[in-house]
Amino acid sequence: MSNLTLKRLITHGIDLTQAGPTTFDRLMPLHTVPQEVRDFFISHIESALVAKQVQACIFSEEHASVLIDCVEIAADLTDDQVFIDNSKNMTQLLFNAMYAASTTSSGTLMFLQYFDARTNSDYLAILKMDPNKGIQLDLINYQFKVQKDMLPSVNEKLHKCAFIKLDENLYDEEMHLRVLDKQQLTGEVSKFFLKTFLGAEIVINDKAMTELVGKKLSEFGVAENIVIDPKQILDFNYKIDNILSDGREVDLEADLESLFKTYIPGDADRLHKIESFKQKLLSEKENAYYQFTANKKQTVAFFADSNNKIKIQFPVSYQDHSVFVDYEDEEDGSKTTVIRIKGVELKQKFK
Repeated sequence: MSNLTLKRLITHGIDLTQAGPTTFDRLMPLHTVPQEVRDFFISHIESALVAKQVQACIFSEEHASVLIDCVEIAADLTDDQVFIDNSKNMTQLLFNAMYAASTTSSGTLMFLQYFDARTNSDYLAILKMDPNKGIQLDLINYQFKVQKDMLPSVNEKLHKCAFIKLDENLYDEEMHLRVLDKQQLTGEVSKFFLKTFLGAEIVINDKAMTELVGKKLSEFGVAENIVIDPKQILDFNYKIDNILSDGREVDLEADLESLFKTYIPGDADRLHKIESFKQKLLSEKENAYYQFTANKKQTVAFFADSNNKIKIQFPVSYQDHSVFVDYEDEEDGSKTTVIRIKGVELKQKFK
């Protein structure tokens, strides 16, 4: 079941062969929108929110046009006229930005207000949808036309979209919006959506992301029974440490695929775990993102008995190179921990 609920929708047309956009003066009644289309929007929003290319962003300055429009909408979430007027303002702004950037990528611009149960907040999704044969906006009757069995697959990614929290004090927040701004067509000018239209810039905190992924991924492996016995857990954390080695370019989607493949052989099960982990990151930190440069100290493996009277620790990178840990079953049912340290002569110390 989705965490998102659609509340309001308005859509406008952008045809760059015309003098201006085609805008509408009324909301699209949600009850007239086919359920398959509403499901399509929800699934695409959810996919875009955890896409590896999505960026946590802030508005570059407090008087950014899109920010002002969103703050006015947030001031009264029941005022339909403000929602309509401000969506038209933003459509004209995007039309101007696209025209100035010499892009030829016409399409439909959709403004969807949705509620996210995870954060208990309302958001505005701005989706630029390129023309396709599966779902089309009928500009005459102002309704969606769906070609039978031709609705785009949920695997088809959105290329330009923004998700903005509807908060009157948004500019004071650590993060203002999440943006996906990918080039789709050869020769298309990159980043006009992010910079020229939204007036936004990317917020980068790779150290915080490295620490969050390391901590949550280690917990996730145990909680989801991906790894069970102590040797598996140690091996799992060793691999996490390699993924997050300082200075490495992390592509979380690809790296999780590689990491989980050893433990989860089924493709569908593995994909489900990857998406579940990305959702957990987003729930934990609203400005999480999925491509970053690792910035971390070396992870230390720590072994101790239940009373912490016997302790041993070493850099996790030493595992299976200098330090070898194994477990043996005794006849009385107890476990014996066998630690072999290669090429090192330990000296006894007291304190």
